[in-house]
Amino acid sequence: MSQEMDVIEHLLEIEREASKTLVTAQTQADEKIAAARTQADGQFKKLYADSVKEIDEKAQLAKKEITANRQSSLESYKDSLSSVEMDLDAFNSLLESYIS
Repeated sequence: MSQEMDVIEHLLEIEREASKTLVTAQTQADEKIAAARTQADGQFKKLYADSVKEIDEKAQLAKKEITANRQSSLESYKDSLSSVEMDLDAFNSLLESYIS
């Protein structure tokens, strides 16, 4: 009977060691997963920030170009208006025809 108890006790000790090993392995795996997640989050945030910066720079450049084109078109229109000679007599007679 004592021999059987020794065998059972030995098997229980092996079971305890296996349980400890499993807990240690799980803890190490959790640490590795957490480290990998932290690294991946860091990479994502950097790539995201770089992408946002690039898009913002392109938007600012496009905005400047649009503003310059608008200003150029407005100046061109003003120049075309100032080069038109006013015919006040024709304008006055047109108004007279509408009023009368």
